[in-house]
Amino acid sequence: MPRFYVHFRNGDFLAKDEEGEDFSGLDEAEAAAIISGREILAGDVKSNATNPLTEIVITSEDGTELVTISAKDLLPAPLK
Repeated sequence: MPRFYVHFRNGDFLAKDEEGEDFSGLDEAEAAAIISGREILAGDVKSNATNPLTEIVITSEDGTELVTISAKDLLPAPLK
C-alpha cells in the first residue's frame, strides 16, 4: 500500500505530517483528509481562530504534492 502524507496549512504555516499513513490509493487518502479537515475547520470556527485552516496538501512518500484542497472546498455545497 502506498503511504501518503496529509499536511494542514494555516496561512503561511504548514503543519507537516511526519508519519504518513498507508491508504489503498489517493482517493482514500483524500477522503480521510477531508474528514480531518472538516473537524479542524469546525474547531477553528468554534474558537474564532485568528489563523484558521486554509488548505490541505497531500503528498507522496517522496514529497511530491499530489492534491491541494482549499478549506472552502470542505464546506457542504449549500454553504459555498
